[in-house]
Amino acid sequence: MNSLSEKIYLELDMPSDEDTLGDKDRIIKALEEKYTNVVMPYNVVKTLYPMCRNSSFKITVTMIKKEYNWLITKVESGNTSKNHYGLAVDLGSTTIIMQLVDLNNGQVIAEESTFNKQIKYGEDILSRIFYTKQYEDGLKEIQNSTIESFKELIDKLENKTNIKIKSCGIMTVAGNTTMTHFLLGINPWTIFQSPFTPVFNEGGFIKGKEIGIPIDGYVYCFPSIANYFGGDLVSGLLYSKIYKKDELSAFIDIGTNGELVIGNKDFLIAAAGAAGPALEGGISKYGMRASDGAIDSVKIINNKITYTTINNKKARGICGSGIVDLIAELFLNKWIDFSGTLIPENSTSILKINDEYVVEYVTKEESFNGESLIFTQSDINQFLKTKSAANTMVAYLLEEIGLDINELDYFYTAGAFGTHIDVKSAVTIGMYPDLPENKIISPGNSSLKGSYALLINRDLLSEVEEIKNKIEYLQLSNATDFVGKMRAASFIPHTNLDMYPSVKKELIKRGILK
Repeated sequence: MNSLSEKIYLELDMPSDEDTLGDKDRIIKALEEKYTNVVMPYNVVKTLYPMCRNSSFKITVTMIKKEYNWLITKVESGNTSKNHYGLAVDLGSTTIIMQLVDLNNGQVIAEESTFNKQIKYGEDILSRIFYTKQYEDGLKEIQNSTIESFKELIDKLENKTNIKIKSCGIMTVAGNTTMTHFLLGINPWTIFQSPFTPVFNEGGFIKGKEIGIPIDGYVYCFPSIANYFGGDLVSGLLYSKIYKKDELSAFIDIGTNGELVIGNKDFLIAAAGAAGPALEGGISKYGMRASDGAIDSVKIINNKITYTTINNKKARGICGSGIVDLIAELFLNKWIDFSGTLIPENSTSILKINDEYVVEYVTKEESFNGESLIFTQSDINQFLKTKSAANTMVAYLLEEIGLDINELDYFYTAGAFGTHIDVKSAVTIGMYPDLPENKIISPGNSSLKGSYALLINRDLLSEVEEIKNKIEYLQLSNATDFVGKMRAASFIPHTNLDMYPSVKKELIKRGILK
């Protein structure tokens, strides 16, 4: 293994009249036979006596590889090199996922997730940022809630594995720019105030206990590129390797923010913006995250809505992938038109409630809580704004590069949302480009996978730097006619149907077009 930390067992000579080298220097001298620029900080030096002498200098040294040196994080009595663990984290604004990894062989021993406890200060990131302005201790409260989420995951992993996780030497964290600021207790207000620049891009290595994370070692935070382009995307790019490939790829992650990178080994060009909660089910009264009872797929058969729910539980609401299916099916079955407007005469499931048309996708008899689950015209309109923003980002970057969508070799759809979405449905509504299905790749949680990749391979530190330095970031505020392009993309799938030949073919087949 070539992991970000090393655990080395040493058997050294005891000090004597002939060998008067100090304990710290004795250890560093032995290590520098293999490792260069070894540093032992003061807090570790304080632990050497009497431990080293009591163990006859049979000791285990834990070190992490920083950019230019090796930093000793712990010295222990005896041989504990078999117990060498690290933690990989995806720090999401909604969910935090943590993996416990055996750094002797790269095996993921266990994985746990939890909702980010910041949610109580606001469902969306902007609400949380405003909270830090409204209340004197707001920033500290939000940081503490983040740390409590980490502690909960550490406790869960310890209980599941009986491994003393607090002895871990290294944790890698991939999160968006705001989440990383909150984790480190640094106010992110500047991210949302002109000129929209963060306090820092490079988080680097920070001792876990300095920020309240109860591990003996250090926390590495992936760097951000800009306010909306965070370390989670850098981590995802690290995993995808598009920056090393000849083929031209687009890499898009639509979550709280929408982020897009287009490029290959020669260049990377990027843009990002706020996407809001639409793709996490957050636009609708009955929208919800992907959990038990969430509708995750929808079909209309014989003019009746059918659906599946997560873990086959009674329907509580609908998550992002279910919403994409629902809108695609409404469109293909003429329950909505090209603008997304509901057509009440085409289905008895389209009702009028409080002077607004809605589609009832679950009756009160079928739902968990005994009330009808509905998707309103306003919900549809809001969702189409989000999908048009994603569509327009792709069109804008391709225009800047001077390429056509069909020149893309691969289109990566990252994140949990991209993993579960039905590709045909996403193409039907114009969220994804109309490319052959083998060109559309869902790498899953690429943020977590990139965090894990760095944890087990320290050589990737230089590639993180390569990604950071290679990306040319474009401000969407400078985009020409971005609003006009968004308006065109707000139709289903687009005002220019020639951009969606497979959708056009299906519409002709169904008699919607002639």
